[in-house]
Amino acid sequence: MSTGGLIEKGAVALVHRAAGLTMALAPARKEQVQTVARVVAVRDLGTATRRLTIAADTLRTFERSGPDEYVGLLMPERGARLVMPADRPDPRAAVAAMPEGGRPALRWYTIRAHRPEAGEIDVDVVRHGDSGPGSAWACRVGVGDEVGVRSAGSVYAGWRPGDAAAVDRVQLLVADETALPAVCAIQEWLGNGPGRPVSLVHVEVPSVETVGVESIPAGALVHERGDAAPGSAVLDVLAQEPIPGLGYAWICGEGSMVAAARRHVMRGQGLDRRRISHSGYWRLGRPRP
Repeated sequence: MSTGGLIEKGAVALVHRAAGLTMALAPARKEQVQTVARVVAVRDLGTATRRLTIAADTLRTFERSGPDEYVGLLMPERGARLVMPADRPDPRAAVAAMPEGGRPALRWYTIRAHRPEAGEIDVDVVRHGDSGPGSAWACRVGVGDEVGVRSAGSVYAGWRPGDAAAVDRVQLLVADETALPAVCAIQEWLGNGPGRPVSLVHVEVPSVETVGVESIPAGALVHERGDAAPGSAVLDVLAQEPIPGLGYAWICGEGSMVAAARRHVMRGQGLDRRRISHSGYWRLGRPRP
């Protein structure tokens, strides 16, 4: 996933109140982590999805604040060495204050997996050529290359099912190809044991081939849209199918798809907006700043 945003104090309180009713979350991060890391593995999952394994000693003590935790990657320009920005509360402003010649690109991605014992994280990047700095860097990156890592969080628009009434009912997760790592991480966080909430997962992708079978969450209903617009395959399904016992929805992906899916869930399913977490990770035809 590529996402970002400011973390709201009210959302932090919601997450930690929910933790006592669902599963233990790491304590709220008092200080952000910013470190230089190296790419130690590169693997293609599908024709357009690449998994990068990134390592740094700092990641050995890093604690995730939620299953869909995301981090900022500070990516050097082509042929340039990595120059890190000042470690400030607002990383976007810190990057913007750097001279243009050595300024890295900052983009946000979900942590697909974290292995503290090795000081490693996996990040899955959807590639679309040189049309964006994240994709362009992911297309050319190799083992041994440096990349900056900046912690962010998962609280702003992250998975937060709320009180026990919501957790005991059906949880709907809707994602496009950019949000697949987050859904997989949420499922793993929930586990498979007794008492796991019932999840209904809809994912829309250009094709399974583009993302790879490994990227698809277990048990997900997959909707292939081909070359059509984002949302064209999944929105009709959400509008037509009643979901008995729906208590919570998590909707992430392309912005217009997310907005339309949220409307369907509120109007068609009658779900209170406070029971919906949503984030537009990207917008069709618009670069993300």
